[in-house]
Amino acid sequence: MLLLVCPCRSGSTILLRAFGHAGLPAYFQPIKNACRWRYEGQEHPWSPPVCSKDHAIFMKETFGPFHLEETTYDPLSELLATNLSADRIALVVLLRDPAAVWASWRYYWAQRTSYEVFAQAWAACQRSVQRASMARVPAYALSYDDLCRNPAFELSALFAAIGREFPSDALKGWDRKPGFGAAGSGVMLPNEPQAFLTPKAHEPVIRATGIRPMKPAGVITLQERERLSALGVFERYDALSTALPKVAECLKHPLGEKGDE
Repeated sequence: MLLLVCPCRSGSTILLRAFGHAGLPAYFQPIKNACRWRYEGQEHPWSPPVCSKDHAIFMKETFGPFHLEETTYDPLSELLATNLSADRIALVVLLRDPAAVWASWRYYWAQRTSYEVFAQAWAACQRSVQRASMARVPAYALSYDDLCRNPAFELSALFAAIGREFPSDALKGWDRKPGFGAAGSGVMLPNEPQAFLTPKAHEPVIRATGIRPMKPAGVITLQERERLSALGVFERYDALSTALPKVAECLKHPLGEKGDE
């Protein structure tokens, strides 16, 4: 199981297509979706996907952007509670420049989000890393800029993190794949509450034929930067960037070499 976490709008959704096209089931935040249904007063429990030695999967879980409850849930603990052992999981934190991420939050959800939720989304990433350390789950950092500059290399590293080899043709032919969530796409979408649907934010990704930098959503002001800095956002980003080994390290020491694939 490769669990990828990040604040939403960090560039994680495009990875669903890459993993699904490569033949690994790719799950779109099923744990967060269950939390959102609870926020709406309904129970839609998520079912843990089957993950075995011969059946690896990719799951992305993002934090934010609307409510603090979307930043306080703990996807790694939820996975461990399903009796999936720690040596069957690798955690990756996707890191994109916080200024660019906040600009995207503001562009899409100016009236529905807040600085506080944004700051807590970064705190949630740190808590995930701390939980991984306690559970002895390997944790890595993936730079969004690195992913866009050299997607084949970074995806090869992500696959190595779960003891798999990245297919050389997995970045080709996306335009011929079924839509997200359709049979044959390899992407598993949950039934989301209507209030949380964000089709405009995901439309460019759904149409994408490859991994490229997202179109900038604007430039934040000096006042916004100062507010984010006061809330510790940039400090948390720097801490995650420096404390975690880059996922590329997995190419030097693939899991398969250790016999714990």
